[in-house]
Amino acid sequence: MGPEQARTEYLDIFTQIQALAPGDWTKITPDKPGMACPLPDGTEGTRFNYDSTQGAISEDQAEAIHKTVKEIFESKGLRVVQTQPSGANRDQTTTGFGDGKFSLQLGTSSFGTTLGGNTRCASDPEGKFR
Repeated sequence: MGPEQARTEYLDIFTQIQALAPGDWTKITPDKPGMACPLPDGTEGTRFNYDSTQGAISEDQAEAIHKTVKEIFESKGLRVVQTQPSGANRDQTTTGFGDGKFSLQLGTSSFGTTLGGNTRCASDPEGKFR
């Protein structure tokens, strides 16, 4: 997978999850340069990091969105780790992990909703994506 494919894969899932909690998400910049990351063969690749936030959602909305996000991650072949709502702030996360250091996490609490992570580390021999 090349850097452009890694970015597209990530943004497709990212956009799908954002649509589950409509509202005023902070803008992401998909055209920003990537950063260096180590590939398994010892060479240097490129990965991208995108994060966005919006206001808090209700407890019922949070429960429903975490359930759906888990299903989305599993359908994409990602390993899923979830925490249960805890504390007075109802902090909860659902994280999907994939090959090449891919990670995407939805977090909800009484303070707001966050979505972010990293694309896969992809071969970029010319370094043109960083």
